[in-house]
Amino acid sequence: MIDLKDLMDERSAHGMPSDGRLVEVQRKIGVRRHRRVVAGAVAAAAAVVAVGSATLVPGGEPAPPSAFTAGSTTPSAGPASASASPKPVAGRKIGPFDEYARGYRVVAVGTAPVSAKKVRLSWTVNSTDVQFFSYCPGLPHQHALDAEIAINDEAIGYSVNCDSELHQDPTGSVPPGLGASVGDTVSVTYTVIGAQGGGRRLSTIPTQGTLHFAVAERVPFTQYPLPARPAALKPPKPDGMASEPGTKVLHSDPADPNRPVSTTMVWHRGYDFTVVAQTPGIYRVAVNGVSVLTGEVYDYVGNGPNASCQVKRNDQGWCVPELASVKDGDMVTITVTAQHATGPWLAELRSQWQSGSAEG
Repeated sequence: MIDLKDLMDERSAHGMPSDGRLVEVQRKIGVRRHRRVVAGAVAAAAAVVAVGSATLVPGGEPAPPSAFTAGSTTPSAGPASASASPKPVAGRKIGPFDEYARGYRVVAVGTAPVSAKKVRLSWTVNSTDVQFFSYCPGLPHQHALDAEIAINDEAIGYSVNCDSELHQDPTGSVPPGLGASVGDTVSVTYTVIGAQGGGRRLSTIPTQGTLHFAVAERVPFTQYPLPARPAALKPPKPDGMASEPGTKVLHSDPADPNRPVSTTMVWHRGYDFTVVAQTPGIYRVAVNGVSVLTGEVYDYVGNGPNASCQVKRNDQGWCVPELASVKDGDMVTITVTAQHATGPWLAELRSQWQSGSAEG
């Protein structure tokens, strides 16, 4: 599967970067890559679980065989929704997927053989903030499938590829035009339209393997089941960014990790901010009171949100229009706040660009 997480982080903070800015984005991906290792290992471990051909509901047990069988175009008699689900439990699975992952809850899962080229399932909409996940164990080595999604047989202009690794990291916002509203029960179709292998597009689609497809809805932080707290928390440690020129490391208040902490720095054409959090919570960074980063953390492994913005002199404020009046050399106030944090965190803050591409 194509890993779009870092690019989507960039988009969610301040829109699509231009071609010139992608070089800087790629550099930052390398700096932070090691912080993704733990999360990736957890997702890979989940990939060994498989299910039969059925639509599943929360709780991890298959429902009776669904009318959405392989290649079927007839809706099932009942939705695979979560309206009457038991109390949230951390670590529970629905088929091969974690029921709860990265702020989303899997509410409907369908499965079919790859040879059918299609999975259909029923979804009762409780939120239109959704993610779609796919997993295709049994594909030939290094093969991936291209697939598109339709709701009530209407394509929504959104695609999710599928390979033999299980990923449940959000990959950006699904287009708002879902053609469905809260309370609707709809059919969702995941249709394979092509395949890739060996770095090229294939003329034929493999027939071996299994298609698993899931719909996941956003969950409010206070309703998300958190994993058990470790007996002892390790102090947060800066990553490679802390050693770069112009970086300040800001630590949480030892007496209250939810107390806002501020510092000042000279503005130099943009910013690069990272929060390293040791406990779950909602973490925010603001520049002169303008929010530039908000991220939720759901575990104790030390990962946290980050955002970057490179501003040329001739397009000041490109990332955040509210900061257009800030000029090179101005002193700005950076404030980091946390909500629901129960342990220490640190923030790496930089407003200085060493790349020649930053000159405008």
